[in-house]
Amino acid sequence: MKKTTYSETASEHAERAYTLILTGVMDCQSAEDQLLLLQSLVCQCAVFTRMLSGDEAFLALLEKIRHADIEVADAVLPRQIH
Repeated sequence: MKKTTYSETASEHAERAYTLILTGVMDCQSAEDQLLLLQSLVCQCAVFTRMLSGDEAFLALLEKIRHADIEVADAVLPRQIH
């Protein structure tokens, strides 16, 4: 039986999150609704991270967001593996 590494698990979760977010964004009726959805997702993720993992994990999440690669290709952001 093959042992799953942290990197593989993180990649699987990143792929799932990307798909869920993109589906939600595509369901929005306007760019404003898309922005509101994305802002809500970021805030909820930050709150849950802080509640479940503490301040250090919360600050690490903020750093990941701050340094995320945001080059846009074909109007869709690339998946971020974390």
